Amino acid sequence: MVVDTGYYEILGVTPTATAVEIKKAYRKKSVQEHPDKNRDDPMATERFQAISEAYQVLSDEDLRGKYDRFGKTEAVPKGGFEDAAEQFSVIFGGDAFASYIGELQLLKNLQRTEELSAEDEREKKREEEEKAKTKTEGEPLAGSNESKPAANGGADQNVALHNGDTVADGKTGAEAEASSKKKTKVELFEEEQEEEKRKRIIELSQVLIDRLSILTESSYDDACKMSFERKFEEEANLLKMESFGLDILHTIGEVYYEQAKIFLGSQNLFGWGGLFHSMRAKGGLVMDTLRTVSAAIDAQSTMKELEKMKTATENDTPLLDKNGVEIAKPSPEEVAQQEQLLMGKVLSAAWYGSKFEIMSTLRAVCDTVLNDESAGVPTRIRRAEALKLLGKVFQRSFRTKVEQEEAQVFEELVTEATKKKKHSN
Repeated sequence: MVVDTGYYEILGVTPTATAVEIKKAYRKKSVQEHPDKNRDDPMATERFQAISEAYQVLSDEDLRGKYDRFGKTEAVPKGGFEDAAEQFSVIFGGDAFASYIGELQLLKNLQRTEELSAEDEREKKREEEEKAKTKTEGEPLAGSNESKPAANGGADQNVALHNGDTVADGKTGAEAEASSKKKTKVELFEEEQEEEKRKRIIELSQVLIDRLSILTESSYDDACKMSFERKFEEEANLLKMESFGLDILHTIGEVYYEQAKIFLGSQNLFGWGGLFHSMRAKGGLVMDTLRTVSAAIDAQSTMKELEKMKTATENDTPLLDKNGVEIAKPSPEEVAQQEQLLMGKVLSAAWYGSKFEIMSTLRAVCDTVLNDESAGVPTRIRRAEALKLLGKVFQRSFRTKVEQEEAQVFEELVTEATKKKKHSN
């Protein structure tokens, strides 16, 4: 018995609604009442905020429990309620898949590497200028004693350094030069990211072991397997509605299923089955790499074309074709269409890059879980069988036509909200 049903009524669900039903109701209601879709209704913003408040409480298990028992006054998020627009943006993609794939770093790291590379170049140029300046200022005048080598030590030490002999500090010339060379910012950043990745793989591996243990440490009969499938079917129903959620689910399912088959095949006679599936997986990796590079090149080409179009429209110089004949300049509509095309291609390139990173992370996690020497072979075989079953659950996830339409409308609104936020910053 709940003491207050107000939040449930706002979302249009009953107090017995599941987490999946609450999330779906929030998405549908927030799209219906979004201020951008109700510009002539002064009350739309207020209703949109109420929907967000209801969702922030009912989507949190602890807050929902307090709300059911004590009402609104006892069910306020720590730090207060988030702004409706902020909450709307956060739910797009969000961190729903974090326990499976961790935080995606590839695109962010590429940008940071580019920034650090530019800093390294500036620093290198500055050092070269300082060396040139020091050399010019320290050059001895012609005929002065400074231009002559020292009687013994100076010349001898130079020879020793060139021959790689040991000098006073116990290092050869080559060793002294190597030790004095400091690492660039890019090299330090890459080392840091490698260490972070190693830690992330360990953490995700433990989460996956715990997840699989629901089945591997049970009585492991058909009833337990069915219960395991139902649990993750419900979780998949939540995850599939995230941004690119269905694609990510299918990717996770594909890797889980493939890695499980490789391990189970390796347990057969001579391990031929595992070798076959491993070769197939490597072939898929090559294709994923090609698709990622191809999508990036396609986006870059479209970006260059857009830049040419914008330059042509902003320039008073007539636009000529390759034969020198004047042609019409791109219209504002054509530029807008090219911008829209570029957005789609950039999004596609970003997805392929992210998918490549997801698959790389998942393969490393699966390898760690299935080749865990602290667990016996029978335990690892059970893990592989449970992983294969989980992979199948995720692979067969789908959105109904209505869910697909809702997800698309939701994502379009969030994309617009995100663009507005960037422009205002």
